[in-house]
Amino acid sequence: MSHRRPVCVSDRPSSLLTPTQRERIVDGFDTVDDAKRRRDERKIRQRIAAGVGDCELLADYPERQFDLAFADHDPERLRRELADAHRTLERVRVANGIERDSVVATAHDREQSTGSRPAGDATGSGDDLVLRTRADWRRELETEIAEQYRPTRWRRLSDTLLKLGTALLVVVSLMAVVAPEFTNGPGAAVGIVGAGLLAGGLAIVGLRSVKHDLIPTVRALRDNPRETIRRVWKRV
Repeated sequence: MSHRRPVCVSDRPSSLLTPTQRERIVDGFDTVDDAKRRRDERKIRQRIAAGVGDCELLADYPERQFDLAFADHDPERLRRELADAHRTLERVRVANGIERDSVVATAHDREQSTGSRPAGDATGSGDDLVLRTRADWRRELETEIAEQYRPTRWRRLSDTLLKLGTALLVVVSLMAVVAPEFTNGPGAAVGIVGAGLLAGGLAIVGLRSVKHDLIPTVRALRDNPRETIRRVWKRV
């Protein structure tokens, strides 16, 4: 048997459902016979369709009115109600076999259409609407990852130094086997240069590790030691 949330219906204003319909949904229609249940379900379906149809008008309703409508709402309560509204609309979309991306693309086109905002409407949440399809999210994620892993100037420098230093030391090592006299002459200088380049590359890597790994970890330990240790333990 499912657990239904108690809903206060006596002090609520007119809404998508009538007070009687809300009560009967909460009760699972246990208080009415089959004929009344079918009648109520038909009327509720009509109200759902009409309510979704009203969104055509409300989508461009002045932002100020939305601010005033929810001025007295608790933010956590409003978050839950918006979540349930989102779930409801998603169920309507899925039940009718409509692709999410097509809905988002149409919403984006209507939002960008000329004259979609009422004259004199104050700027507000409408300017912050985020309407993205899966393709949009994918492109943004790929761009973000590419930016994150794009080599910086110091990383390119350290990679270059490490490669050159390693190459020179390998050459000197091979020449020491093939022509030992080379290491006593020019080879010594080449080995010193290679070692210096390798040390420079390792120094840059070490400094970058201190900056991007050690310092943030120390700060995290200082601000929230328990959570930081827990995250580190999970990684181990």
